Amino acid sequence: MDKKPFTPRQKARIILYISTVFIVLGIVCIAQTIKANRYKQEAMITKQMALIALDENLNNISTNLEKTIYVTTPTMLSKLSAELWREASGAKANLSLLPTNEGMVGNTYKFLSQIGEFVMALERKTATGETLTDEEREQLQNLYSFCNSLSENINKICLEIQNGTYSFEEVKSTLTLNSNIDTKTFADNIDDTEQALTDVPTLIYDGPFSDHLSQGKAKHLDGLSNISKDEALEIAKKICVNEKDSLRYSHNEDGNIPCYVFQSDNCTVAITKQGGKPCYMLNSQFVGEVQLKDNDVIEKAKTYLEKIGYSNMKESYYFTEDGICTINFASKQNNIVMYPDLIKVSVSLENGEVLSFDATGYISNHTTRNNLSSKISLEQAKNTINNQLEILDTRLCFIPTECETEQLCYEIHCKDKTSREFLIYIDCETGMEDNILVLLYSDDGVLTK
Repeated sequence: MDKKPFTPRQKARIILYISTVFIVLGIVCIAQTIKANRYKQEAMITKQMALIALDENLNNISTNLEKTIYVTTPTMLSKLSAELWREASGAKANLSLLPTNEGMVGNTYKFLSQIGEFVMALERKTATGETLTDEEREQLQNLYSFCNSLSENINKICLEIQNGTYSFEEVKSTLTLNSNIDTKTFADNIDDTEQALTDVPTLIYDGPFSDHLSQGKAKHLDGLSNISKDEALEIAKKICVNEKDSLRYSHNEDGNIPCYVFQSDNCTVAITKQGGKPCYMLNSQFVGEVQLKDNDVIEKAKTYLEKIGYSNMKESYYFTEDGICTINFASKQNNIVMYPDLIKVSVSLENGEVLSFDATGYISNHTTRNNLSSKISLEQAKNTINNQLEILDTRLCFIPTECETEQLCYEIHCKDKTSREFLIYIDCETGMEDNILVLLYSDDGVLTK
């Protein structure tokens, strides 16, 4: 029996059916491709974040290892060993998220594991009254050098991510994104870290004790009366002299330090509601060509603070960027530096004009201290210092603690045989090391880590 030919309607239905099938399949393929690309992108972001976190872990390990070389008291060693254990564990966790295998980075895993264990063993030893031997300090020096090399390599990989010469793909051959860019793989780079394991210091131009500067009740305002908005405006006009005619009330600022805020075209200034103290000022003036040196503007900043009611201040750390020098001042009492009483002042290196100041640290913490006597002598504090360090200078100071209190300490400025400088803080009550900072100098200012 002969088959009947398809009618035009049947042909149209078949074509429509086949077309629909192909369209659906195409949509499914596109959806799956988009989904796969999204997963691939998310995986790439996870790897990049892990690499950046690993870089930070290694920088912190390096810094703490350097401090541990010169530690002399069990309390400080305990603090550093806990931090090293935590950072080493974090580094291993982040390394595990990267496209490597145990065999490829076995030495690195072993190194990270041994750091915490070795320092913990030293801590247990010093807790029994023993001291670290020269050989143990040399081992710490070797660990520090090894970590610096590893940190340098990982930091280099992070930079290569930014310029497109790096791939996370775990392949043996070299990949090429285009004819001009040679793309290195993580497998290639991490292998280098196994062969050749410069410290990148953290830039802190707020001074070494800026973490606890504006917490809790403002001590400097305790017992002072509230002022009116009009009274605050008159004080603000003395701060922004060049803008006093256009200065107007903007808004109230709440928080630990309630303020009236005033603004003009170029200036913003905040005055505390209680006591009428200048809290902060910002001037948006453009800075032109640098004409002055850092030392020139430090005295200008100090004179400015005296003019607005903040006297007896001592400059400490400073930093220069884009023609602006930011200086940190701390108050003094009986010639003892009060690091919690921080005021930051930024000055133009073009004309010496103060562009901003921030007195929140001072307002939060400044008060008359009573416990100004040390239970240990300066000589006892000096005897605590590692004999590999040369003492350059000493002074008494108050520093904030992790428990949001303050502690009277001897600040002992030292250097090692390589001229690396340190600030070591000896607790005036216990005679133990309270903190160790690495002190560096650059063309832009003073750095601490």
